[in-house]
Amino acid sequence: LYSASWSKPRQVTMLTRCSNRSRNAQCFPVAESLLSYATVQPYLHNCIVTLHEGRHIYQFCVFFKRHCCLEVNPLLSSMVHIFRGDAVVMRIGVSAGSVVNMQSRDNALADFIMHQ
Repeated sequence: LYSASWSKPRQVTMLTRCSNRSRNAQCFPVAESLLSYATVQPYLHNCIVTLHEGRHIYQFCVFFKRHCCLEVNPLLSSMVHIFRGDAVVMRIGVSAGSVVNMQSRDNALADFIMHQ
């Protein structure tokens, strides 16, 4: 989570909703539970980012809010570009295409894509 109120990004636990109770049920992230200022902007933007590093292909799903009334996010802003609001990065697994837990290397890759 790249929160506008924090000094560094953190790994957090996200709520998920499952389609049913079976082991093979599809689970969907509830990113709204992590991003603040629901009254200013109740909806989220999302995008899929694919990163190629040598033979490896990594996919991430980025959820974010952008609104002129949201707090400036110092983690994602630069001298040239101001980013307002929070952002969440989730790793997408290779086999099923669903989100998976991020590992240590994924954190560095997430930082790379968020600062591009």
